Amino acid sequence: MKKTLLFFIFCIIFSNAFSQDGDGDLPESWGLNLAELPNVVRLPALDFEMIIQQDSINDLDKSMPWRYGIERSVVLNMQNGGLWTVLPNGGKIWQATIKSPRALNLSVNFDDYYLPHGSRLQLYNQDHTDITNTYTNSQNRLNGQIGTWFVEGDIIWVEYYQPPGTQDSPRLQINSVIHGYRMGKVNTLFEGNRGLNDSGECNYDVNCPIGSDFDSKKDLVKKTVALLNLGNGYLCSAALMNNTTNDKTPYLLTANHCLENSNPSLWSVRFNWVSPVPVCGTGDESGDLQTNFTISGAELRANNSKSDFALVELFDPIPEAWDVAFAGWDNSDGNPSYEVGIHHPNGDIMKICRDDSGAQKVDANGTQVWLIGGGSHGTGNGWEIGTTESGSSGSPLFDENGRIIGQLYAGQSACIGQSNNHDYDIYGRFGVSWDAGTTPETRLLDWLDPINSGHTNIETLQNLLNTPDFELIGDLKIYPNPASTSITVMNNRYPHLSFQFINVIGQRILSGSLSNTMNTITVDNLAEGIYFLYLLDEDSKDSITKKVIIKK
Repeated sequence: MKKTLLFFIFCIIFSNAFSQDGDGDLPESWGLNLAELPNVVRLPALDFEMIIQQDSINDLDKSMPWRYGIERSVVLNMQNGGLWTVLPNGGKIWQATIKSPRALNLSVNFDDYYLPHGSRLQLYNQDHTDITNTYTNSQNRLNGQIGTWFVEGDIIWVEYYQPPGTQDSPRLQINSVIHGYRMGKVNTLFEGNRGLNDSGECNYDVNCPIGSDFDSKKDLVKKTVALLNLGNGYLCSAALMNNTTNDKTPYLLTANHCLENSNPSLWSVRFNWVSPVPVCGTGDESGDLQTNFTISGAELRANNSKSDFALVELFDPIPEAWDVAFAGWDNSDGNPSYEVGIHHPNGDIMKICRDDSGAQKVDANGTQVWLIGGGSHGTGNGWEIGTTESGSSGSPLFDENGRIIGQLYAGQSACIGQSNNHDYDIYGRFGVSWDAGTTPETRLLDWLDPINSGHTNIETLQNLLNTPDFELIGDLKIYPNPASTSITVMNNRYPHLSFQFINVIGQRILSGSLSNTMNTITVDNLAEGIYFLYLLDEDSKDSITKKVIIKK
């Protein structure tokens, strides 16, 4: 780490940022000793015998989303459930607790959501070890619907806080929770039903080398790829898209079949879930890294079964501090010399696959697709590196230039141990999707080329390019420095990184962990001057100390 940690100008760390707007607030109740707690809403246990039997069949079908959970009806609102607590200063807390036995993770769907300005909503687990982003009035929608990301465990706490003097009245009504029975920590109760590392052994983590002709492109385009939670217990993959105005409109491309029985208002997405210690087709377990790049809610803009595409626009803009990217594309429909897929198979950490034979254009029962030839279909021998699996649905296919030319529709490619089965995959063609229909609701043209430029291709746009004082140091990023109120630190490599923040006379002021991908540090309470940051990789025990400047 002494070789690679020469990059740590980065940290004045007060707390890891849980909220997508970077405020870093913990739930209000965590700092209080409340005399009364809400009654737990206990759901009956699920019978998994039929569920596992269904999954054994459905998991083989890439033309449908991958099921990780079961949606369970719950009617719970602020008037007829949970517990209100009035604080001495006039602030208020509303809490509700739901238990679904043996769940690996739980998420919540609201069919009535309205928060006053200044209030906040957070969801967390019983052990206070997992917490969602902070939800605020910025997520208020006309339809009142929103779905959350999940937290680990079989008990979920829902906590609303409003500060003193709030005049407006909140509305929160839960209509369902998703009982996640896979996609989480290994649960020995269900043999074979795992989350992280659940995909096949022949998969390659996205940080594995796949060829010098694409590795530099991969380090950028992987930042466009997202794990897509459909809000109904199913998952797909997706990609954040650039448009010809380069204005960072948050368009997300996925498969049309991911819309089936799902409501984009309840969707949530997670970017940058990438292993810091990649495993390259050996069957070993990938290292995990916490991320808080999640965002909720979208509106359908266009879709068409002719090429199996769906384009949605996220309700919220992408925060300026996020190290993500907006994918470039090519609508010319020209044959690629080779192609690369990036995806989240079986809800696993991000993976990559490569085909060197060049995809072919075919008609798959009326759907216009790229064929990754293999088995008895087309030419070629399947993927040379990696594979796709159920849950990879909707994931982007990149050409040799790193531009999107399609999204995964179906296929039979899979792992046999640590080897690919050399069968085929098919992707809906971006060039067909471009003007597949006669209206904006059935084609991509109107959304991704709103100025009617006529461009046939554009490049990937980095979200951080216009961030002032951005600094890239090895595998970590920090901005700004000097700092006055807060610093954002992104750690994409070290899952067990700790810190101590020390003043010039050697007093330890702060200490903690930097395991999250994005860490926001509040420094507005510190005096101007020079400080020292001591960083320790708990795995290798290597360390380094760097200087940080606070300037008001």
